[in-house]
Amino acid sequence: RTFLSHHITVFRLTCPYTSQQNGRAERVLRTLNDCVRTLLFHANVPPRFWPDALATASLLLNLRPRRP
Repeated sequence: RTFLSHHITVFRLTCPYTSQQNGRAERVLRTLNDCVRTLLFHANVPPRFWPDALATASLLLNLRPRRP
């Protein structure tokens, strides 16, 4: 903790296996999953194309405009 405080890092403990404490990451994962399902549905392709749709969804998510 001394090392972290020396480098201006806040040390916080979280409960294991509680995704509710990581809201931003959970929202991004939900957005990615929704986008993947939408891409697959509208392209009318089988679920075996999930990895390709995930790569496309990740690219689209990274390219969209957002606040810094």
